Amino acid sequence: MRRRKLLIALVLVPAAVLATAAAAYAGFFSVASASQPVSTAAFQPPASVTATEVNCRNNQTPKLTVDWTASSSGFTTGYTIYRGTTSGGPYTSIGSVSAATTTFADPSTTLAYTQSYYYVVDATFLSWSSRSAEVSVKTLSNHCA
Repeated sequence: MRRRKLLIALVLVPAAVLATAAAAYAGFFSVASASQPVSTAAFQPPASVTATEVNCRNNQTPKLTVDWTASSSGFTTGYTIYRGTTSGGPYTSIGSVSAATTTFADPSTTLAYTQSYYYVVDATFLSWSSRSAEVSVKTLSNHCA
């Protein structure tokens, strides 16, 4: 009798995992098809990404912001922002925001003067993502020149 209970428990756990995965995929397609047919439901990246230095002050750490236009995909649940110091990457994730947010202040307190930084923004939904084009900004000198 003990073996039978163990066997039933082992069969039920994978079934629960499969049900969760199936629900996630069904949610993706039902959300996608609510506003557009599944055949045209391409997951779009954010557009018009810009990076700018703001509030330059003499001998103060540079402050950078990244702005973008929201993804046209109605099922986007958030954005992940990445920064690199070389065009084309590699990039490091520096933060995430909700789908309702289209601006991000780089939280780094160690940004350098006269350094180029490269940013990309990923629109996200579950395990899917769609990356924007890369943008760059070069910080001013410690005298804001």
